[in-house]
Amino acid sequence: MKSLIPILGLSLLLAACSTPTPPPTPTTASISIDGPAALKIGEDKTIAASAKSSSGVILSGHTFTWTSSAPNVVDVDASGKLTVKRLSVSPVTLTASDGGKSGTLTVTTYGLELTMGTFNFSPATPDAEIGISALVKFRGPGSSIGGTNVVKITGPTVLTNANLKIGPSTTNQDYSYYLAGSVKPVSGLYAATIIVDNVTYTSSDTLDGASVLGGFQNGNIKFTDSKNYTLNGKFASEAKYYREVFYNDTDTAATPTQLPIDNIPELPISYKLTIGLSKATYSPYIDSFNLQPGDLMSLTPESFNVSRTPLPIFTIN
Repeated sequence: MKSLIPILGLSLLLAACSTPTPPPTPTTASISIDGPAALKIGEDKTIAASAKSSSGVILSGHTFTWTSSAPNVVDVDASGKLTVKRLSVSPVTLTASDGGKSGTLTVTTYGLELTMGTFNFSPATPDAEIGISALVKFRGPGSSIGGTNVVKITGPTVLTNANLKIGPSTTNQDYSYYLAGSVKPVSGLYAATIIVDNVTYTSSDTLDGASVLGGFQNGNIKFTDSKNYTLNGKFASEAKYYREVFYNDTDTAATPTQLPIDNIPELPISYKLTIGLSKATYSPYIDSFNLQPGDLMSLTPESFNVSRTPLPIFTIN
């Protein structure tokens, strides 16, 4: 029996030395993101990322860091939940990162976009009022917009007469805006809804009632005849675009002459109308804008602020 003890000890030692070594933990070679390429404004969506080994095996137990190249258009939280806010001008890149590796998903947006603001009516006059403004832009998923579609806006201020309409259009984009000097701009969250081609679209925006665009200062318009005139004065520093509006005081039923919205010029500047004004007395106004409402190719600013300034009355003889 004594001679067997060393042999048994050697057997146990050999058994202990032959235990297999665990395989190395697979490292992340790539990250992929599963999600749609087109996102609808106002629609809840969560995207998912997967870490993969060099052999393409999906690895479990990974937590990703999410970022967006344009969080003001499409934001993403720590869980991959998206908030689609605005119409994109260029593709937005969503990135998931972990362990020194990252994956991307490029997206664009479509749907209804609401931008609220204030309307500074007749500043520095006895008729001065601070009202409300609303701009809606729409981009559909198809190539056109069918029918005339009414936008409904709800919020702290009731906009029952906004008359905002989208379409019909042979393209997939359109816009509409509303100015009301008599409707007080109550700050808060506003929501817009529209049904286009049997699909419901929603959007929301926060109105800052204290954000106001200044009026046109020391302005005047002088006509030398029914077509040629000179504009002089000074625009507010925040103003980027403007237009002239002429109200016929002699024939108050006549439709106001409203010129196209244009870039702010160096003043004074002279113009010539294509069609001259009829003989009458006119009340001219300068509308100033912080953005171009009909610009569907640029990112919309956070607010839509407008001012309308009266200028001295003139007469065309």
